[in-house]
Amino acid sequence: MTAKYEEMMKAKGFLPYVLHTLPEKFIQKAEDQLGETDEIRKSALEQLKKRILEDKKLKCPTDDEFLIQFLRARKYDVDNALGQLNNYFNLITSHPELYECLDKDKMDKLTSCNFFNILPFRDNDGCLVLTCRIENWNPDDINVQIVLCTLTALLYCLELYPANQITGVRIIFDAKNYSFKQLRCFVPRYVPLIAKALRNCLPVRFKSIHIVNEAFVFRYAWSVLKLVLTEKIKSRMFFHGGNIKEIHEHIPKEVLPQEYGGEYTTYNDGDIVTKEQNKFFDKFSMMIKTFLS
Repeated sequence: MTAKYEEMMKAKGFLPYVLHTLPEKFIQKAEDQLGETDEIRKSALEQLKKRILEDKKLKCPTDDEFLIQFLRARKYDVDNALGQLNNYFNLITSHPELYECLDKDKMDKLTSCNFFNILPFRDNDGCLVLTCRIENWNPDDINVQIVLCTLTALLYCLELYPANQITGVRIIFDAKNYSFKQLRCFVPRYVPLIAKALRNCLPVRFKSIHIVNEAFVFRYAWSVLKLVLTEKIKSRMFFHGGNIKEIHEHIPKEVLPQEYGGEYTTYNDGDIVTKEQNKFFDKFSMMIKTFLS
């Protein structure tokens, strides 16, 4: 990332994706939108831990850093947070083929090929912006199980940042050159898993998902997937085709890379996704071991 671009973004008031402390406006957003106060947070964490210890089937971490994700995602409704945590637990334990043997080398290879990316600055609402470019995944080299495991790990890593728990995430899914070979990896076997992940399972506040460059193969995949998605998540999905400038109605062009009509020129800066995954991989691995124990 060039110093000139960074200076411009800071001058315009855009915040970087890594925030070591919560800005005051995010603390206020948590109170206004999630109902979070120091007292509510402390009480809810205590209640959630107690409920987990009473549940003989649920095996999961009980540290504050892990549990707060679910409380914020469910706006401090302890019953709903426990329900989402159970869904997350069941999603992972019902697919041991994805998680029993974490292939770190393959996961690093995928994150370093510009398949997933994290944009360096947040949007006006403080949302993190992620991109996924399907054409950069070769299923002959990296199987779909690695893709799904890596996506789970990435979202786990990013949701450990309190700012992301509060503000949420926007995703740009670039379907350019989506092939039948890639389609067959997901459909039909993993359609239920993807649907469950998007439906009260992941502790992620999906603010919007933008699909670009979609053609026939993706439209077929969508015709299957949309049957099992909730109306809420479908209402947050936007299809732009080749009209890239439509994205600017939702995400400022200053934040976006040039291929999406933006002003960010140094894409995939220093394998940023691999670094994030490496930072929290041991925690992710320990969570998986706890779930599957």
